[in-house]
Amino acid sequence: MKIKYQHRDQAFHSFISTNNTYPLHLHKNIEIATVLTGSIHIHINGREYVLSAGDVAIIFPNQPHSYKTTEKNEILLIFFDATFPGDYTGDLLHHIPDHSVAANHPLLPDLTTTLYKLYQEQRDQRLLKAYISVILGHALPLLSLKKIDYKKDMELIPKILTYIDMHFLEPINLNKLSIELGISKFMISRIFSEQFRISFRDYINGQRAAFAHMLLVSTTNPVTDIAFDSGFNSLRSFYRVFKKEYGVTPNEFRRKEF
Repeated sequence: MKIKYQHRDQAFHSFISTNNTYPLHLHKNIEIATVLTGSIHIHINGREYVLSAGDVAIIFPNQPHSYKTTEKNEILLIFFDATFPGDYTGDLLHHIPDHSVAANHPLLPDLTTTLYKLYQEQRDQRLLKAYISVILGHALPLLSLKKIDYKKDMELIPKILTYIDMHFLEPINLNKLSIELGISKFMISRIFSEQFRISFRDYINGQRAAFAHMLLVSTTNPVTDIAFDSGFNSLRSFYRVFKKEYGVTPNEFRRKEF
């Protein structure tokens, strides 16, 4: 499994996406997705939802999520920092939703669409904050929030994932990562299991498998070379991980591609 950490520096941002397909990623922002037309598959924190027109998903900070389009659609996406709305910051930073979708709500689609229009008109941020508060006031009670304190995790996740992105082709383990970043290996392991629902080792292997996938598509290098160039220390582990991630062996994948 490959998860990308996405850096978003704007306090508020919104746009409409057509036929959106986006791989697994996470960021520190709140993300609201409103389906305007069609339907879309969204994976959030290991759970799949199928949203239709009028449904709204709310994704909390550092929740891994992805989008997959199977039919034509338009999705309104809204991103904002958890501190932006003010009154609801505590709810957003210290809770996670038991489920993430408000289905066919009578008010939320119109509220999010109006918020998008106000943003396009470059209206006063106080008005944007007021609309976000109204949206959250309607949506959060529907999500069955569970209390959790992951403020510290939010500070560490970008640091951990950025380091891995730069070094996953090298020999890397929890001990080395702990020493390099000055973070307890037990804390790192907990972040992966609780926040990403994946082990540290499986995450590293997913990064390496994705890199190997890219090399298989873009080069004619021998499979053996690709295995070791992608950070694997044996062909056996490479074949096992690649088949787990993509459902076929590297050789089978290459034959299909070419």
